[in-house]
Amino acid sequence: MIGRSLMLALAISCAPTLAAADANAVAAALQSWRDACSDPNPDLAVGYLGDAMATGNIDVRKACLRQILSSDNLDVQSAALRVLVASLPVIRFRTGKPNNGSAGGRAREISASLRHGLVFYASNGDAATATAQWSPLVRNTVPLETATGRVSVFGSSIHWAGTCYYDEGEVFDCQLSADLVEGDQLTGIFLIRDMEFPVTASLFD
Repeated sequence: MIGRSLMLALAISCAPTLAAADANAVAAALQSWRDACSDPNPDLAVGYLGDAMATGNIDVRKACLRQILSSDNLDVQSAALRVLVASLPVIRFRTGKPNNGSAGGRAREISASLRHGLVFYASNGDAATATAQWSPLVRNTVPLETATGRVSVFGSSIHWAGTCYYDEGEVFDCQLSADLVEGDQLTGIFLIRDMEFPVTASLFD
């Protein structure tokens, strides 16, 4: 919809890396995405974000997302969050120090597993319903069918509820709630058993 430069951006996004293309062409293509995602029509801007996500190119996604999230229009930010939740294949939350919950005597192991963050693998995203299926990695290193749950977007907030794998097939009920703050950060709480971990995620990761 935005002409030859956008087509170039799409072509570049299909290349093995952006570095393989001419630097000037890359810069022009990314600027085309920035211009498109700055469209004063919020519906068009959010639509372009969906197009940017569909390219699968991180640089294109970031270029567009930065423009969208700089908007002071809360409806635009909420719509962008719906697109992201439906489109991101994986998201990582940084975790802080938990409260003093015991998790049934498993607090030390759970804290150690989440020391470097909480990763969710996503599937079945649907921007129309603002939902996706998220599978957490707590004690497991790959997604499991028994450890999963549904994430939903409510305005500028997300809520996930599901199960987390512990060991030897045991699963715990878990929840995550987070709000979009400072434009590009999701900040909230991850609850597993009686342990609450403060969590943050950058949408530019």
